[in-house]
Amino acid sequence: MDEEERLAELVSATRFVLLDFDGPVCDLFAGLPPDVIAAALLDELGSLVDGPVDEDLTGIDDPLDLLDGVCEIYPELTARVDASVREAEVDAAGLAPVTPGVVDFLEACAASGRPVAIVSNNGAEAVRAALDQHGLTSLVRHVEGRDPDPRLMKPDPTPLLRALRALDADPTRSTMIGDSSSDLLAARASGIEAIAVLSTPPPPAGPEAGQAWAADMKVLAGLFRP
Repeated sequence: MDEEERLAELVSATRFVLLDFDGPVCDLFAGLPPDVIAAALLDELGSLVDGPVDEDLTGIDDPLDLLDGVCEIYPELTARVDASVREAEVDAAGLAPVTPGVVDFLEACAASGRPVAIVSNNGAEAVRAALDQHGLTSLVRHVEGRDPDPRLMKPDPTPLLRALRALDADPTRSTMIGDSSSDLLAARASGIEAIAVLSTPPPPAGPEAGQAWAADMKVLAGLFRP
């Protein structure tokens, strides 16, 4: 069985869809870059700690990586920093362009009777803001955003398992679609199939090795269309 046949067979067997947000649905940080958000968070953190910010955090330019680091080094400040990240993500969502092909994909899922849950390491507030902005809310059954405990972000399977319960989904008929290794690792830990959205074929080693994959959401829209 070649790669195209394998992908088509997996799509045919899929009745419940778990979909990553940043990338497959929209380019969340296209208008508000993550390094700008991270710099603002570090400034805020500097005002909250008694002394210089730990040097292990000062070079981090991704807000989710920074939040993860705060959880480890300043656990008492996790909730405060998480709230700031959520606010920034909502601001970013207001500027984020929708991913080409995702509207057709979500419409194809609805037309074929496949409920969709968005499963994201970003806050649910940002996901809902983006869905509302682009008129996609009615096409998504459930949104599973970041837990207040950053340790439960993907690749931890917790958000996927919660989404499966929210959909009352059969795990053997469920597929996670995402563009990062954390999506694929979380799917494996949850015991469900996954489709990687990759611009090039999966490498021979690493989480994507041997993974069913599609080049973009336009390809998946065509495959999921009834």
